[in-house]
Amino acid sequence: MKHQRSAFILASSITAIVAIGTQGQAQSTANLIFAVDESGSMSGEQTFLGNFAADIDTALTGAGFSTVNFGLTGFGNGIGGDFGADNLGRSLDVGGALLGSAADFSTATGNLVLDGGFEDGFSAIDFILNTYPITAGTSTTVILVTDEDRDDGNAALTFGSISGDLNANGINLISIVDADFEDNIGTTAIGTDGTTAFVQDGTSFTTAPFGSVTAADGSTEADYIDLALATPNGCAASLNELRDGGDTATAFSAVLLQCLTVAAQGGGGMLPLNQYRDSTTVIMENHRAQVRRLAFGPGAILNPGEETVTQDAQVAEDMFNMAGVRGYAMVSGYSGDYDAFGSNVGLDYDGYGFIVGADHTRDLASGTTRFGLSIGHDELGADQKNSRSSLETDATTLQVYAAYARPDGLYVQGNAQYAWHDFENRRVTGTTAFVGDPDGESYSVEAEVGYRNGPMPLGKGPGSGAALFVTPFAALGYEHHSVDGYTESNNGVQVDDFDEGTGYGRLGVRAMVEKLQQGNRYYSAIEISGTGNFSGTSQQVALNGGASRAPISSRDDLRLDVRLEAGAELSANSAIFINVNGGFSDNSEQYAATAGIKLNF
Repeated sequence: MKHQRSAFILASSITAIVAIGTQGQAQSTANLIFAVDESGSMSGEQTFLGNFAADIDTALTGAGFSTVNFGLTGFGNGIGGDFGADNLGRSLDVGGALLGSAADFSTATGNLVLDGGFEDGFSAIDFILNTYPITAGTSTTVILVTDEDRDDGNAALTFGSISGDLNANGINLISIVDADFEDNIGTTAIGTDGTTAFVQDGTSFTTAPFGSVTAADGSTEADYIDLALATPNGCAASLNELRDGGDTATAFSAVLLQCLTVAAQGGGGMLPLNQYRDSTTVIMENHRAQVRRLAFGPGAILNPGEETVTQDAQVAEDMFNMAGVRGYAMVSGYSGDYDAFGSNVGLDYDGYGFIVGADHTRDLASGTTRFGLSIGHDELGADQKNSRSSLETDATTLQVYAAYARPDGLYVQGNAQYAWHDFENRRVTGTTAFVGDPDGESYSVEAEVGYRNGPMPLGKGPGSGAALFVTPFAALGYEHHSVDGYTESNNGVQVDDFDEGTGYGRLGVRAMVEKLQQGNRYYSAIEISGTGNFSGTSQQVALNGGASRAPISSRDDLRLDVRLEAGAELSANSAIFINVNGGFSDNSEQYAATAGIKLNF
C-alpha cells in the first residue's frame, strides 16, 4: 500500500502541474516524459504509476488540454548485458509509438524491468532529448525518478551539455531522488527549488530559507539535484519522503505540486500573484509615511511655546502647539523594486499620487493630542522583472490617525487605513497577452510608541540653529489584502478570490539633524529598524475553480530596513514643504519625493 499511495501522489502531482502550465500558457498539447530507473527497488513505483495514468489523463483533459501524450523511457536495465546500450535509455512503445494515451502508457509500464544494475540518468535524459518530438507551443516536462546516483556510461555527456540542452529546448527537470534536504536551521525538508526549502507541516508544508542537501546517494546532488535546479524553474524532492507514506507522503504531494506549478509556468508565463499585495503595500506605506511626516514631526514637544513645522519622515510628533484646525495637500512620486524570492516574482515599479487632509490639535492632560483624516489617490505601474508582464494599479486610500505626546519626549501614535483598488494585470507568454481586471481592497492598523531625546545642540553660538534628535521606538501593526476572483482574456486562467493577512512588529531608532536659517527649516534623518512578521504564510491560490493551484510566498519573515531622508520647509510661515527619502531592505528598495502646502485655520 505504501508504494501504491506513493505512485498515486506522484501521478496526481504531475497531473496538476501540467494542467496549470497549459491553462496559464494557453497550450493545448501536453507531453509527459518519464525517465524511470529499472532497478529492483523501483517495483512499486513502476507498477502503480501505470495504474494511475488514467487519473492523470482525466484531470488534464478536464483542465483544458485537447491532447495529452505520455512517454516512457526506462534506463539501467540488464537487457543486452551489464553494459549494453539499452542500459543508457530505451523507449517503451506507448500504443505502438513514442507518445500515446494514458491507457497505452499504463500497459507500457508493465514492460519495465527490474534487473538493472547500471543507471545513467544523464544518458536517459539525453536519449529523451534526441528521441522524442519536442516542439514549440507544447508543454514538455521531464520527470527523472531514481534511487541511484549516476553510473557514467557516456563520458561525452557532462553536466554542462545536458543542462544546456534542457534550457535550449525550454524544458524544466524535476528530479525525485535518494537524498535528504534541510532548511537553514537544520530542519528536515521534503524538497527545494534552490532558494526555498519546503518543510512538512502535518499534511501540508511551510517554507523556509534553503539550507543544504544531506545524505545524498553518491553523486546524486552534483549530477541530478544541481541539474534540476539549473533549469529556470526546476525542483528536487526526496524519494525517501515520498516512500514514507501517510501524512509525509501527502505533504510531499503538496510540495511537488508547488515545484511543478512554478516549473510549468516558467518562461515569463508565471501567475505573479504577489504583485497585487506588493503594489498595494507600496501605496499604503507611502501614504502612511507622508501623513506621519506631516502630522507628527519632532519640534513642538520639546519647545511647546514655539511654532515648529518639521518634516522628519519617521520621527513621530510635530506642531503640537498649533491648536485648532489645519488643512494640507501634497503630491509625491516614488520608484523602487522588489527582488524575486520563493515563488514571488521580482517587480520594478513607478508611481505617483496626491493626499489631502485636515487635523485638529488640542491640549490633553499634561501633553498634547492631534487627530485627523486624510484621503489619497495613487496610480502605480509595476513591471515583472525578466518578463513583459505588468500590473497597473489605481488606488484610493482613506486614513484616520491620532497621537499623544508629552513635553518630556514620550509619545504614542496610531493610524488605521482602508484602501480600494482597481487592477489591470497583463500577463504575457510568448506572443499571447492574458489580461485580467480584478478589484481589491486592503486595510491596516499600526501603533507606535517612542521616546525622543533632544535637542542636542550642534555647532557654536545661539544663532547656529542646528540640533540633533535621537528617537528609539517600537511598533506593532497588521495589514490585510484581498483580491476578487477574475478570469483572464484569451481563454486564460480563472483565478479564485484570495487574501492575505500579516501581523508584524518593528524595533528601531531614528536620528535627525535640523537647522533653522532665515525663516526656513532644513533637516536630514536616518532610520534603522528591524521588522518581523508574526503571521504571514505562503499559500496556494485556487485556479479554474480548484482544478489546479498557483503558489504565492509570504513577505520577508525578517528584514532590516534603512531609510534616509532630507527636506526643507520654506517661507516664514512654513506653509510650503519638500521632502526626499529612500528606503532599503534585503529584497526591496524605494525612492520618493514629496512637495506640499499647509494652511492653518
